Amino acid sequence: MSKKLVKSLVSAAILLIIAVFATVFALEKVSKGKIEGFSSKATALIKAKYGIDTEISGLDISFFPPRIFVKKAVFSHDGNELAALEKCSLGNLRKMLFSDKKKLKITCTNSRIHADKALKAPILSNKDKEPEKEKNGNRRNIDFSVEFKSDTDFVFGSVTQSFSTNLDLSRSGGKALFKESGKENGGTAEILFSLKEKSASVRLDGIDLGKFREIIKNKTAFDVSAGKITSFFEISLKEKEKFFLKNDMTIHDLTFFHPLIDSQPFTLPLFRFKGDIIFDKNEKSAETKNADLSLGGINAVFSGSYSKTSKEFSIKTESANLNKLETLIHDEAFEGYLFGGTLELLAEYSQEGDEPPVFSIEGNLIEPKQLSERMDYLKLPFEYIWTNEDGSTRKIFVGERNFDFTPISLIPDHLIWAVVVSEDAGFFVHKGVDFQELDAAVKDNIKKHKLRGGSTIPQQLAKNLFLNREKTLLRKFREVLLAIELDAALSKERLLEIYFNIIEWAPGIFGISQAAYYYFGKQPYQLTPLESAYLASVIPGPAKYHYMFLSKNVTENWYKSLFRILSIMNETGHLSTDDYFDALQQSIIFREPEEN
Repeated sequence: MSKKLVKSLVSAAILLIIAVFATVFALEKVSKGKIEGFSSKATALIKAKYGIDTEISGLDISFFPPRIFVKKAVFSHDGNELAALEKCSLGNLRKMLFSDKKKLKITCTNSRIHADKALKAPILSNKDKEPEKEKNGNRRNIDFSVEFKSDTDFVFGSVTQSFSTNLDLSRSGGKALFKESGKENGGTAEILFSLKEKSASVRLDGIDLGKFREIIKNKTAFDVSAGKITSFFEISLKEKEKFFLKNDMTIHDLTFFHPLIDSQPFTLPLFRFKGDIIFDKNEKSAETKNADLSLGGINAVFSGSYSKTSKEFSIKTESANLNKLETLIHDEAFEGYLFGGTLELLAEYSQEGDEPPVFSIEGNLIEPKQLSERMDYLKLPFEYIWTNEDGSTRKIFVGERNFDFTPISLIPDHLIWAVVVSEDAGFFVHKGVDFQELDAAVKDNIKKHKLRGGSTIPQQLAKNLFLNREKTLLRKFREVLLAIELDAALSKERLLEIYFNIIEWAPGIFGISQAAYYYFGKQPYQLTPLESAYLASVIPGPAKYHYMFLSKNVTENWYKSLFRILSIMNETGHLSTDDYFDALQQSIIFREPEEN
């Protein structure tokens, strides 16, 4: 072959290559214009249909390989960004154009979804639109689907969580898989949904709730700092604006804080919920009835509701083992705790608007039995340390070594019964907790919108000996368990003896010996039935009711309360009729201050 021919072929090849590129560039220019035109129509349709603004920038196409590239796509509403996709490549164009099964593959370097804003977007309130029809009246029946991959940032207010995202979507439904980014064993979420059935199933595996701490706190007022959730649930829209959820959820090592529950973060080793929940989008409410609940192995039935104006719940245990129950609320007061028996327990909580919350505890004790010796020191003389609200302390020795100590044998019967009638009418028959009184207390709470304890004498002792003065649900639970233990470990007489010698009767006045002298200048055995009734009446608020002593005046209504106590004592055979009528003719005469 001559050099001239070779040169001609090379020149031709070069010209062919140039021609091919020129043709490709020309085709790209024409196609890009068409795509841009289609993009404009699509964005206009989205705007008209859903009120969502779409802005696409950096649109480019190539044919080798066939693909469309978008630098950025932003979706917004009323100037607020809802979602953004960055550096997205649209592939599989040949099948999109020439195959009956049209599947578009989209891969984005990064995407961002403002979940909190998207939930409020009009696209979510677009109801039951009929599928578009062809001009001949037949519904479109195009097999079209999209495969989407991206690293996605989900934004909830000030909180951002990153997931590796894989979506496979079609006209009828699809599948979504999310995996925590940057973690080899990160949590995953998988969603299968059907648009036709208006339903979805969701599987969560090892999702860290601590990462959604601010979101949960803003929505529920519970501060959840830790917890791994594994869950499977099905959700469906069967009625207008109402979602029905079937849920089976397990959370390990759930750590949360709520001032009603406890004064510090509380950890549940295991939490499981299995039941149906109804969400009403319009009312912004949720409700569940008779769901199965497990708290650290304690099985219970749960019912509850939540709305903008009210919230309430109830938990009923199924013969809870007292040892297991103690592990849920354990603190330093339960060191060495070992107890037999079971408890059927009902806890209820409710709150209306800005009113103070109210709660109650009811139940039934079955064969409670002390199995340790940790309370035995209370059978002997011991030192009690009282702590004031300001943190100051005072030591009180409960025993003969204390000059002010009064043994139970020297406390008159009418004083004992005045206190029992006033503070704990069922003291000699219950096992540390009077569930009927607790039930009455919650009814009073609901009626008057104010907290009333309904505590028995053992409960008051448990609070004084082992607990602080916080009004929280867990402190109440601890008080109940400790009262049951005290009642099982000590005789009724010893419980009363400790009680009379450590409680506060007036500011800074502790024990019945100091109280009898402070108010009346007497020894306990010298008190009259009316004076005993008065002392019993000030136990709930020794500082609050101190004004009567300071003013040396007992009000008429207060006398009525004293006479009611005496009447009950008379009716139950603990005060003779003669003594009762004598007391009705008497008046309270307080001790005069001593001259310095």
